[in-house]
Amino acid sequence: MITGRVLPGIDTPRRIGLTCALGAGVEAAMVWRFGWSKALPAYLYFGAVATVVGATDLATRRVPNRVVFPTYVVGPALLALASVTSNRWPALLRAGAAMALLVAFFLGLALVSRGGMGLGDCKWAGIVGLNLGWLGFSALLTGTILAFLAAAVFVVGRRVVGPLNSWMSVPFAPFMAGGALVAVFTLR
Repeated sequence: MITGRVLPGIDTPRRIGLTCALGAGVEAAMVWRFGWSKALPAYLYFGAVATVVGATDLATRRVPNRVVFPTYVVGPALLALASVTSNRWPALLRAGAAMALLVAFFLGLALVSRGGMGLGDCKWAGIVGLNLGWLGFSALLTGTILAFLAAAVFVVGRRVVGPLNSWMSVPFAPFMAGGALVAVFTLR
């Protein structure tokens, strides 16, 4: 199956179906949130990428470079187009600053945590920062805090019900994606 080689972890009919169903729900929510605005294409793209990155990291504990790297070109281009057509230049500058800020923050965590936070999470953090930053620093802060709170609940839950070291390996990209999507859908 080609999908399994391109996106490890999304390699069975069940996982493909679940990822597509989740993605369709995210895309519908993006249309509901943004309507037919200039920013809709950027957030539709972000929603699709967030779904794939979250599902892949959940299944394999790896953030797929094949998905994340192109997003560093497509995401800013779509937000730049939205900024040009809606005259929202401050939002684009804020998005760039938020991208750099979140990458630096996660890189610092990766260096300090000694394997607890991977470089894939750092790469994904830039995309999350870009999209939340375009909406505002409150969205960036909210999405980031929600990601850490959800991950903490996950770790505590796994520690209570699983073997002693099962809590060590935490796929953080799904929590970042989830926190970002909640912030996108709830903050105006």
